[in-house]
Amino acid sequence: MVASERSQKRDLSTLLRVAEDFHGHFGPFLTLGVRTGLVGLRELGSKEGDTQLHVTVMLEYALPVSCMLDGIQITTKCTVGNQRFMWKESKEIGTVFILKNSGRQVEVNINPAVVQELRRKLDKKPLDEEVRQLALDIASRPEKELFLVRHK
Repeated sequence: MVASERSQKRDLSTLLRVAEDFHGHFGPFLTLGVRTGLVGLRELGSKEGDTQLHVTVMLEYALPVSCMLDGIQITTKCTVGNQRFMWKESKEIGTVFILKNSGRQVEVNINPAVVQELRRKLDKKPLDEEVRQLALDIASRPEKELFLVRHK
């Protein structure tokens, strides 16, 4: 593992701990939210707290999918309170990141197969430790397996 990969892993680990503390528990959709935020920031060449960044999340506002909202807010620092974060009801799960000053934007969609897999596993009412392991699995999967990225 090269230094930049170690740094990225450390950053993800730290963000996941912060997200868990904020959200109240650790699960796979919270982890997907954190990773979605990181992909959006990287693809736009932005960083957390950029006041030009605005995020709109499309998802079904129901547990456990809605846990993603907190992960994205933690990662980007776009929040409901600073009015740079919105969500819209949708059967599909995706996030649009926009830099207002340049108009550049990227859409990061969650692979529907991953959502189906997570729903199937969570429908079995796993123990807390099993949910935690599922979240760690999502944290370690390759981006190309989890996300479909489209520059607009």
